[in-house]
Amino acid sequence: MISCIEWVPRGIADPNPKRYELSKAERELLEQDADGTDTNEETMVEDDAVAEDVDGDDDDDDDVAEDGKGSENKPKTASEIVAENQIDPNTLPPELRMDDYSDDEDANGGEATGIGNLLIGSESAPIGIDENGILEDEANVNEENDIDSDDSDDDDDDFDEDDLANIPDTREFMTTDVTGLEAMCFTGMDGTGELEDEVDDDNSDVDDTNLKPDDAMIIIAKTEEDFAALEVMVYEEKTGNLFVHHDIPLPSYPLCLSHGTVNSEGSAGNYVAVGTFDTGIEVWNADVLNVLEPSMVLGGEDTSEADAQWQRSISGSKGAGGRARPSMNSRNGLRKGSHTDAVMALSWNGIHRQVIASGSADNTVKLWDVTKADDASCGVAATFTHHTDKVQSVEWHPSEGSILATGSYDRTVALVDARSSSSCKKVKIPADCEAIAWDPHQPQFLTAASEDGTVSCWDVRKFATGDKYWSFVAHEYGGCSDISYNRNIPGMLVTCAVDKTVALWDTQNAGNGTNPFACGNKNMNSGKLYSVSFYPSSPWLLGCAGSGNQLALWNLFSEDVFQLRFGERLEGKSNGIDAVENEKNSSNVSAEPNFEAVMAASDAASEDIKKTGGKKKKGKGKSKKGKAHKKR
Repeated sequence: MISCIEWVPRGIADPNPKRYELSKAERELLEQDADGTDTNEETMVEDDAVAEDVDGDDDDDDDVAEDGKGSENKPKTASEIVAENQIDPNTLPPELRMDDYSDDEDANGGEATGIGNLLIGSESAPIGIDENGILEDEANVNEENDIDSDDSDDDDDDFDEDDLANIPDTREFMTTDVTGLEAMCFTGMDGTGELEDEVDDDNSDVDDTNLKPDDAMIIIAKTEEDFAALEVMVYEEKTGNLFVHHDIPLPSYPLCLSHGTVNSEGSAGNYVAVGTFDTGIEVWNADVLNVLEPSMVLGGEDTSEADAQWQRSISGSKGAGGRARPSMNSRNGLRKGSHTDAVMALSWNGIHRQVIASGSADNTVKLWDVTKADDASCGVAATFTHHTDKVQSVEWHPSEGSILATGSYDRTVALVDARSSSSCKKVKIPADCEAIAWDPHQPQFLTAASEDGTVSCWDVRKFATGDKYWSFVAHEYGGCSDISYNRNIPGMLVTCAVDKTVALWDTQNAGNGTNPFACGNKNMNSGKLYSVSFYPSSPWLLGCAGSGNQLALWNLFSEDVFQLRFGERLEGKSNGIDAVENEKNSSNVSAEPNFEAVMAASDAASEDIKKTGGKKKKGKGKSKKGKAHKKR
C-alpha cells in the first residue's frame, strides 16, 4: 500500500547525491576516538622513553629535547594519524604486493600466454603465442598430457622451440592478426598497444545515480506487510521511464509526507518530513543514498539518557568488553511537547521555511521550528487544541505565512492564525474531513474534501459566515480521499477516491451557484486511491497511488480534451494573464482585504456581540441587506 506521495520541485534535489553522510553525533564520536588514539600513542612513546632511561641510553632523549616536542602533548588531526599509519608497499614481501600482481602470470611465475590461449587449441591443451610471436610446441603440450609428471620437468628443460620452426601448421584456423584483435579491443589492449584501464564499477554506479536536469523526482510512502520505506523515484519525462532511485527504511508505517528545504542547522537541502503511527516526526535527507538515520526527529520517544549511556560506553573504558549497546529500559517516555498519538498530517511552510505544522490523532495541531530541534524546547513553537477529534489535514496558506487551515474528524474545517492560539474560525462540513487545499491562483479560496464525496470551497474573507462559495459531490462511491490544485494552470482541480478513479475539474468559472465543470475521469488501475498531486514543475503531469502498491502517472499533454480546455490558460499565463486576472478581480472587488485584518475584525465583532449579550438591532433595511448578501 502507498499511503501518500510528495513531489520534489525541479532544481531542489542534488544532481550528484552522496552515498553517505556523517551525522553530528558520528562526527563527535570520531573526534573523540581521534583524541583517544593520540593520547594512547603519546603514552606509549613516554613509556618507551622511560625504559630507555633505565637502560642508560640517553641519545634519543637528547634528540627529543633538541626538537622541543618531548614534553608537549599536541593533538593530531585524523588526516595526520592516517598518514602516519600508512605502509609503504615496497617494504612488503613480494607475495603481498597486490599492485604488482599480474593475472597473466602462471603458477610458476612464467610468462603470459597471450591471446592464443583463447582461440587456439583445446581446453585441456591450449596453444598460445609467446611475446616474440612464436607458436608454442604442440608436440610438447601433448607430451605433457601423456607422460607422468615426474618426467615432464626434464622434457621441458630439453625442449627447443627452434626445432619446430620449419614444420608446417596443418590446423584449419590460426589467429595471426593480433594487431587486428588489439584494434577491436579483444585483447584487453587499445590500438596503441597499451593495456586498457579497467572499467570502474564505482563510476558506472555514479552515472546511474546522478540526476539529469529534466528528471522529475517523487517520494512515495510504501508499506508491504511488516516492512515500511520511503521510495525516492525518478521519472524521465522524455522517455517515460520510471524507476526507484533509492529507498529509505522506516521504523513504522508512514501516514503523511511533506517536503522542505531547511535542516536543523539552517542549511538548505532536499528533505522530507514523515509522520507515522509513532508519536515522532522524522525528517530525512533525500539526497543521501545510503542514509541510516533521520537528520532530525521532532517529538517522539525521549532517548537522551540511552544516547548518553551509549556515548559513555564508547568514550569510556574500552578494555571492559568493548562497546556496549544502550539499555532499552533507560528511555524516559516522550520528549517535551511531543504528540501523544499518531501523526496524521504534515505541512511544511513555504514562506517561513523552518516551520512545520502537524496534525495528530491526539486532537492537537502543533507548530515546529526545525532549527531548534536540539534546544530545550525540542522545536515545539505552539500547540492548538481547537479540534475535538483526530486532525486529518493541515495546510499552510501559499502566500500568508501565518495562516493555517486544518481539517478534522469532528466534521469541521478551521482557520488559524499561527501567531495567536485564540484566533480560530470554524465551519461545519457534512462528513469527516479527508483533505484540504488552497487555490494557488486565487489564494482567498479554501477547498476541503469530505468522506461522503463532497468537495466544498469557501472564501476565507467571509469565512466567519460559514457560507460556501461552491459545493458539489465529486465521487458518489467511497468518498473523496484527496484533492490537489495545479500550480501552473488556473482553475485545474484534481480529485481521487477509493472508487479507483481520478477526476479533473475546472473551477475557474465556479461560484455563486455554479459548480465546477467536470472535464473527465480515469481509472488509474492502482487500486483504491489515497493520494493525488500535480507535479509543481510541469503543467501536465500528475501522480496518484493507493492500495495497488504502485505509483500511477498521468501525462495530460497527450489528452486533446484537456489541451483544448486548459491549453490557452497556460499560454496566456506566460504572456501576462496574471495581470489580466488581477485587473478583473480588482474590478469585481474594490480591494482585497488582508486575511490577518479580516480575522482581527471578526474577533472584534464577536467580542462586541458578547458584550451586548448576543442581541442584534432589528431593522428592515439591514435585514434586507443581509438577505441580499446571502443571495450573493
